Amino acid sequence: MTSKNTLSVEGIVILSRDYKDADKSLVIFTKDRGRLSFVAKGVRKLNSKNRSSTDLLVLGEYHLSRGKAYFILNQGQVLEGFMNIRKDLLKTTVAMTITVFLNDVLVDNMSQGEVYELLIWTLRRLETTKDPKFLLRYFLIKSILFLGHQPNLDFCSLCEKNNRDYFFQFSEGNLVCGDCTKEGFYLDSNLIQIYKILETDSFNQLKDFDMSKAVLEKLDYFLEKMIEHITDKRFTGFDYLKKLTFEV
Repeated sequence: MTSKNTLSVEGIVILSRDYKDADKSLVIFTKDRGRLSFVAKGVRKLNSKNRSSTDLLVLGEYHLSRGKAYFILNQGQVLEGFMNIRKDLLKTTVAMTITVFLNDVLVDNMSQGEVYELLIWTLRRLETTKDPKFLLRYFLIKSILFLGHQPNLDFCSLCEKNNRDYFFQFSEGNLVCGDCTKEGFYLDSNLIQIYKILETDSFNQLKDFDMSKAVLEKLDYFLEKMIEHITDKRFTGFDYLKKLTFEV
């Protein structure tokens, strides 16, 4: 139930920070309102009834009241806790990378229903997947598409010709063929096709392409720079992953 001074929403906690002595400052991602911030008073106390609903990555139902400067949590209920993610360091790190991305790209009071549904789908599969980094790449590529920032990977932005080899210029967001320039991030046809396959869910085609560690590291770099181009700020999400030593 929603009125002028109250609000009831379903959302996923994407940012949770300690605030004052026993409170938390929270950001949740909601389907219809995008990013929504509020304060949860007293939830760091062990006997708080709302304590579990304010944990990072919890999908919950939140009943809020409007304060003078911000919304205040009256009651929170956990709908899904995604506990299996928390038991695995790599999966937790992938989830943290996703939350950093969402906090960078989401806007307050702007519906992003496709990204919201994608996030729930991703977290549910992250609990059981054997390849968390593949799931992360898929989530980022699909989110970039849903947010309206799909890069042109089909033809040169200058001569409009198709080519096998391109250079991507992140400062302009342009794809330029090797005949027009030799400056930028080199994208060969293999990497371009992998990106397109993930974008269109054609996973069965991946077996036909080079998916070596070196190629996937290039894809990660491309995604990192794409996100920085979209947000106009340094993307720190991959910093968590870079601190871990593991095989892709």
